[in-house]
Amino acid sequence: MADIPYSEQAERAVLGSILINPETIVPVMAALEVEDFFVPVNKTIFNAARNVYERNIALDITTIASELDATKNLEEIGGVMFLASLCEGVVSSNVEDYINVLKDKTNLRTLLAAINRMVAEFNEESSGDVGEYLNRVEKEITAITRNRRVGDFRSTADVIEVVKEKYFRSISGGARYSGVPSGFSRLDAITNGWQKGDMVVLAARPSVGKSALSLAFALNAAKNNYAVAFFSLEMPAEQLVERMLSTVGHVPMEMIRKMNFNYGKAKNEMIKFEEATRKLAGYSIYVDDTPGARLIDIQAKARKLKAEREDLGLIIIDYIGIVTLGNSKITDRQQIVSEISRGIKSLARELDVPIIALSQLSRDIEKRKATDRAPMLSDIRESGAIEQDADVVIFIQREDKNGNDHSKDELPVVLTNLAILKHRNGALGNVPVMFCKEFAEFNSVSDEEYAKLKPEGE
Repeated sequence: MADIPYSEQAERAVLGSILINPETIVPVMAALEVEDFFVPVNKTIFNAARNVYERNIALDITTIASELDATKNLEEIGGVMFLASLCEGVVSSNVEDYINVLKDKTNLRTLLAAINRMVAEFNEESSGDVGEYLNRVEKEITAITRNRRVGDFRSTADVIEVVKEKYFRSISGGARYSGVPSGFSRLDAITNGWQKGDMVVLAARPSVGKSALSLAFALNAAKNNYAVAFFSLEMPAEQLVERMLSTVGHVPMEMIRKMNFNYGKAKNEMIKFEEATRKLAGYSIYVDDTPGARLIDIQAKARKLKAEREDLGLIIIDYIGIVTLGNSKITDRQQIVSEISRGIKSLARELDVPIIALSQLSRDIEKRKATDRAPMLSDIRESGAIEQDADVVIFIQREDKNGNDHSKDELPVVLTNLAILKHRNGALGNVPVMFCKEFAEFNSVSDEEYAKLKPEGE
């Protein structure tokens, strides 16, 4: 069995610091707990010091000795002479370093205890669901690693310096948005880019372009030097990459699907296709096409990628309706969706990365009158938990005010509206974009193009 990690020297140094320098008492009491001391004598002394501190009494050898005497512990720790010995050789200005050593040792002890518990659980549950067991292990390890340091307060003056730096970057041609750019200027003007820790729901009826738009978001994030994770639960990775190649190279989707570049002007398309493969290979887009993936699998793979790629800037799940809970005993569909939605939102917060989750709309929208089909948050299939957890909800619309659906129009370019119906930290609004069927590509639309393509019913 491994030796239990602790540092008696650091424990004594912390105790000595608060005995000889009153200025160290506040940071020590703010950062440490009794459990951060391992040696029983040191634990007893720190507990007595905390009791004195909480009664707002000055801390020194006399007051701590009095507290220890009152609890019948003074002789047990070695008397006043032992307390005095704690002050020998201590450099109180190094107290932050002593505190960090103690916190690190505490985390190592916690990790060791967790590992022993995991081994015991493994022996007991080896016949159970391995995925669920590994997910528990990952969550426990993540909780320990996130507790390595407790951040200090930041003054508004310090934060203002960060804000000013962002401002100067923007006016000098640097990043315009605080989040990951979507690639659509009007959308980014409203959202300020995809924000870290946000859960974004992209909803639409079938065959309106959810996957194509999410691929545009992925490509635009990759172009801005972010790594992207794309969980494609319905479409194989090969089809996904073919779509991206069509968009990147402006090669007709049908031509790539048939892989026939041996006639007429298609030879030029072959050159563009080969250039697109080189360009796309340079983007950091990672595709997982496990069909019907479980939530715990998505969480585990995302954590692993984040550990490998600190520049992970965006996660996309296509789509939330077919994520499963695996062998969960929950059978109620609303409860299942609630667990999945909460798990996705929790993952976004944990990894500090925006997650775009695609969602279908319920058929209730089709039951309404043609002129009354403006999307509502309640149109999201199994909407309750998803609507509540989402920070941003965007609907894709191709109907005009008279209820005419333009997704089947023969026009090469179809005007599409992105309706932002929920934005926890900002404004709502509508963003017109163009969908080019030939390349399965979404693009921003200018005012002139919008006026030209705008349906008569608008």
